Amino acid sequence: MKTGQVSLIGKPNVGKSSLINSIMEQKLVIVSDKPQTTWHRINCIYTDEEYQIIFSDTPGIHKPLSKVNSYMLKAAKGALEGTDLVLWLFDAQRGVTRAEDYVYEVIKDSGNHIFAVINKIDLVEEEIIGNTVDRIKNKYGLEEIFTVSAVKNLGIPDLMRGIKDRLQDGPVFYDAETLVDKSSKFLISEIIREKIFRYTSEEIPYSCAVFVEHFEEKQNGNLYVRAEIYVERMSQKGMIIGKGGELVKKIRLNSKKDIEYMFDGKVELELFVKFKKDWRERDSVLSEDLYFGEDL
Repeated sequence: MKTGQVSLIGKPNVGKSSLINSIMEQKLVIVSDKPQTTWHRINCIYTDEEYQIIFSDTPGIHKPLSKVNSYMLKAAKGALEGTDLVLWLFDAQRGVTRAEDYVYEVIKDSGNHIFAVINKIDLVEEEIIGNTVDRIKNKYGLEEIFTVSAVKNLGIPDLMRGIKDRLQDGPVFYDAETLVDKSSKFLISEIIREKIFRYTSEEIPYSCAVFVEHFEEKQNGNLYVRAEIYVERMSQKGMIIGKGGELVKKIRLNSKKDIEYMFDGKVELELFVKFKKDWRERDSVLSEDLYFGEDL
């Protein structure tokens, strides 16, 4: 069986998570139209009769401004170690920007084989795509360039053929039923965090984190989950709760729906909003409550 690890790298909001969901043909990692939605390295396992491919979704590469950002950058860099292939994603709408130079500085000396992948091609004209292809070739010296739309599922078969052609015979690390390498508590926390990104704006989603305090499977097969939404400032607590508790209720109900879909069963979900001062700068909170230590 041919196996390998493929790491998706790029600046924030280029569609790495959407591409993995498209390849896996189901939603395994959270997505948002806001940048820096992905905070952790998450391995999704694609298995068919001839291939097992471990796709690593990574945080967008950007200059770190806080300890959270530093953890995210370390997670992205860590994905380059021992990987067989790097997919460097570009946004077709934005083309090649100065931010790509920073990404290139991170990956150029990794020794990994690199595919350039231009995503969101459904949103631009063919001429713009061609110009971006030429710029990538001329500026970074890359020849293997794929054009895709993760949302529209365009170009995915060609990309998968290119990936599979690069793989070698190797050991199988996961059984065929395994789709993601994270715990149930982690996946639930990500679902809740996605809803915070969806239903809040400006700095609020970046000031919130989700800690699943309790996860239990009842005798009747139903799940009971108790989770806390951390906020950095007391004023943000009221914003998340909303008038009459409407916003936190909306987050809870929509999270519950997705959790029930993922676990194929009934879920009782309790959500609490908790003031956790400067959580983004506290190593103990980041490592023990919020899974950042698992990425390193």
